[in-house]
Amino acid sequence: MEPKSRTIALVVEYDGSYMHGMQKQSELPTVAGALEAALGTLLGQPVRVVNAGRTDAGVHATGQVVSFVTESGADLYRMPVALSAMLRSAHISVVRAVERAPGFSARGSALARTYRYRVLNRPAPSPLHEHRAFHIGAHLDLDRIKAAANALVGEHDFAAFCATTPVRGGTRRTVTSLAVERERDFIELWITADSYLHHMVRIIVGTLVQVGRGQRDPDDMLRLLEPAMRADAGFTAPAHGLYLERVHYTDPL
Repeated sequence: MEPKSRTIALVVEYDGSYMHGMQKQSELPTVAGALEAALGTLLGQPVRVVNAGRTDAGVHATGQVVSFVTESGADLYRMPVALSAMLRSAHISVVRAVERAPGFSARGSALARTYRYRVLNRPAPSPLHEHRAFHIGAHLDLDRIKAAANALVGEHDFAAFCATTPVRGGTRRTVTSLAVERERDFIELWITADSYLHHMVRIIVGTLVQVGRGQRDPDDMLRLLEPAMRADAGFTAPAHGLYLERVHYTDPL
């Protein structure tokens, strides 16, 4: 009797400061590479993971999702504990393991993804958040930022917020929600969209920072959606302020 094939989804958290992004590379440490190595050891067979979001080097995650197919009968309750212990030195933790129906794909089955971008807005930097928030010493006007951010909600052409134009699919995307909040010294941008262009969130943040500093008018956002060129938008905010918070599915993980 042939072993039964199982499709497993993992919810993964990691500090991206220690990895060269999510995607597996032959000679550099990556999140996918570390996960595949740990899974291969734990399950006793080669494993290839599919990730929900291709986070760049320096980007963090609290709710990344990966899926894989295996014939192992490993206990899903024990899997997160065992994998997290094996991945501790890589600053990766497996929060949850769930069996999914055949054909499930962490990427292909995703409906939307939520990212959070964190800005430390005070004169003095923080050694505790040096690699986890973008420090901006100049005052940022939250009302101006919110007014500009509101224009981005909905389906638009985000070509001005794209570092590298995709080969297929065009540059139209749908942002279903975009919230900007301040708590003491931190400003956080929460954005949910069906999918994202290359560096889209980071370019949005860089443009909103210019609005908050009075270097750009909030109404300028409308012009950038006409569409416009990449050079018309703001700078690309650094990777270390960005977090993949959640991947949305019909049946939540």
